[in-house]
Amino acid sequence: MQNLVKILPNGAVLIGENFTVDGHYERPFRIVTHFHSDHTIGLEKSIITCNGVIATPLTLEILSIDYPIPPRKTFGLNYDIKMTFEDESIILKKSDHVMGSAQVLVKLRNGLEVGYTGDFKNPEKGTPILHPDILIMEATYGKPEFRRPFKNDIESLFADYVKDALIYGPVRIYGYHGKLQEVMVSLRKMGIDAPFITSGKISKMTKIAIKHGYNITQVFDETEAEAKEIMRDSWYIIFSHYNEFKRRNGNYFNFLLSGWEFRDIVRKLDSKSYIVSFSDHADFDDLIYYASTTSAKYIITDGGRKSYAKELADYISRKLGKVAISMP
Repeated sequence: MQNLVKILPNGAVLIGENFTVDGHYERPFRIVTHFHSDHTIGLEKSIITCNGVIATPLTLEILSIDYPIPPRKTFGLNYDIKMTFEDESIILKKSDHVMGSAQVLVKLRNGLEVGYTGDFKNPEKGTPILHPDILIMEATYGKPEFRRPFKNDIESLFADYVKDALIYGPVRIYGYHGKLQEVMVSLRKMGIDAPFITSGKISKMTKIAIKHGYNITQVFDETEAEAKEIMRDSWYIIFSHYNEFKRRNGNYFNFLLSGWEFRDIVRKLDSKSYIVSFSDHADFDDLIYYASTTSAKYIITDGGRKSYAKELADYISRKLGKVAISMP
């Protein structure tokens, strides 16, 4: 199996002879499943040494904010479209993680198929399950204690908290790139119509999301005159990066989106600050659902980035009776 698939300590997932995924290695093609930093490690080197960078068009457009990929090395691949190179083919499949994220399915020259989930969630309704010969799975929440039994209630309860907070003042939501845009879509879906205020990279990414069809309305960059006028009132929601939460102040009702809350949907920190259990990763139950449903003969759990890959592989072997190992 290691002749067909290998995961390196730098996170690179090597599949077949031509592809490296989500980490740098000198191969003809670098695949990027999504734009989060732990999946773009070494991308600058890959841009120099590889023949091309493969990702969904949305992901490539977001990557272009920080990475100057030459057009001749840009391969935007829509979901379910096959690309073939030297008797190996690749297809990107949808993944419910962040906007533009993808799973990877590679058919090797010997006819075997290797699939890589990348990061995902919601395998029952949002992320289609792959059925290759060999499956590589993410393992971020690969221990049984990482369960969110309330995950189907998070959207509606969070929207209620935001709606109540807006009665008393402006709201500030903190999260990682991609997750913020997901929350924007969710709040609009749940009927929250307060103006959204963005800035910097968050503003650029939100405009790209809207361009690609995401239903995010009433968004204003804080440098615009209209945004400044809106902010004179107290009825708006402003979005900031996760790392800025430590500098929060009492002028806002503050909500931090965290993937590491498993006991409560919303946890109060102080009179105007809350942590919300809002994750864009599969919890343990989702991982096991995927592993039990796939027809893959071999499962490899991805230990090349922060995860519980060994624990997940052990559980799949013991409880599901499937052949599973972790790499590296």
